[in-house]
Amino acid sequence: MIAFHFHRFVVLLLLLPSRAVLAFQFTPPRIARKFAFFASNDSNTIASASVTVKAVELDKSLGLTPDERTVVNVHRVCSPSVVYVTSVLAPMGGESSIVGRRRRREREEINDAKQEKQNKLPRGTSLGSGSGFTIDSAGYLLTNYHVVQRAYEANQVTLQYKSFWSSLARNATDKIQDSRLPFDVESVVNATFSVISGIDITDGSSSRGLPAQVFVRFGTIGDEGSNGQALYHQCEIVDVVKELDIAILKICNPLPSLKPLSFGSSSDLLVGQSLLAIGNPFGLDRSITFGLVSALGRSVTGVAGNEIKNCIQTDAAINPGNSGGPLLTLKGEVVGVNTMIITTSGSSAGIGFAVPSDNVKECSDRIVELDKERQLRKVQRKGRGWLGVEVATSSLETSLRQRMSGSLKTKSDETFAGAFLTAIASDSPLMKENDDGTVSAISITSITNGNINLGDRIINVGGSFIANGQGFVSEMKRRVEGEQLSLTIETVEGEKKIVYVALGRIPL
Repeated sequence: MIAFHFHRFVVLLLLLPSRAVLAFQFTPPRIARKFAFFASNDSNTIASASVTVKAVELDKSLGLTPDERTVVNVHRVCSPSVVYVTSVLAPMGGESSIVGRRRRREREEINDAKQEKQNKLPRGTSLGSGSGFTIDSAGYLLTNYHVVQRAYEANQVTLQYKSFWSSLARNATDKIQDSRLPFDVESVVNATFSVISGIDITDGSSSRGLPAQVFVRFGTIGDEGSNGQALYHQCEIVDVVKELDIAILKICNPLPSLKPLSFGSSSDLLVGQSLLAIGNPFGLDRSITFGLVSALGRSVTGVAGNEIKNCIQTDAAINPGNSGGPLLTLKGEVVGVNTMIITTSGSSAGIGFAVPSDNVKECSDRIVELDKERQLRKVQRKGRGWLGVEVATSSLETSLRQRMSGSLKTKSDETFAGAFLTAIASDSPLMKENDDGTVSAISITSITNGNINLGDRIINVGGSFIANGQGFVSEMKRRVEGEQLSLTIETVEGEKKIVYVALGRIPL
């Protein structure tokens, strides 16, 4: 029976306290170290990155200053989107027989059903906690990778074990081609594994049987049970980006009226600018702290051991449990994800760091888009169309327009309209041969050794005028795979050409 529990044995090894956690708990008082938080313990919406948080009516008799009213409004509007994130390791039963494991699995199914109905946190060993926030109304949340790292690693061991058995089943089927056998070999191997491990090997999407589970709690009025206790909602870990210390979660049963926070541009921040941090320090829901941008462009060592560049340093109080929470401007825009502090005591010393939003948004958007595409393919619906190009956005786009305005005499906005092409995939629909066997010649903007070579711009998509890179991204979100589309492309010299393409399927 030892082989049958091998994957659980490896899981237990992974869950032993790491040196980082021990250092956090037993820090010599005179030695400053960096710590990632493995925490132990349409009204009122943000319409876009350029719109200030809509003010909530406040009683003027309160005598609040304009600055105080701003902070109060940001908290009232943004805090409902901030969640408490926690993960638990399910208790392991002692049954060693097949019948015993089957009974335990049946009990787990009953307990899961009860827990789902009551929205209670299940019993088990705590694997850490922190903060997160809503980034998509479909139930997608963002947090730090290190907040869910132990749960993620524990589940990966089980999934690899599951993959091994699945491969074994396929190989057995390939090797045994005797049609006289009265049973299907692959089904027998799959069933054997399911009985042994308690995991349904044929269910590629189910999280049942995984040793660790992740839950979130909004802690907002209206999200409590009949006993007044905050409700917990189970999540799946969609994907992680260790290099940026971020993880994308998705609520298994999406809730109505989720309000995602909007991202601002971290490249527009200035030292001395006011910032707000909202999170769950020590499990205290929706706590807000105020601070300044202490410095920009800091490099810190992430949980993956790599260097995270351009981090934001702030003196806004960040404590264990704040990890994964948003760092906001007074407009209510997310400009960073709180990730770690430097301290001598284990609590805030006024030196905190956040991963910049410009890096985070690009990765999180891609992960969410790919996951939505996978869900659409499961129900055999057409997904979003794919052109296979990248365009300049944010600060890069601003620099390119300034470079362009300096090289042209005409200064009208129409001259600089469009999305600058910065990359084209080799299998992009734009690279397919035309009816005459030729491929459309398209020049991309490139930067080599600091030298900018301006390329072509897309100024019209299917009859819709494109003002900038963000406009192009928004327009493409409306298009589906297989759609026939006309693109108007303009060169640096002002020459225009129309290209006809059939949008492809997003590569997964």
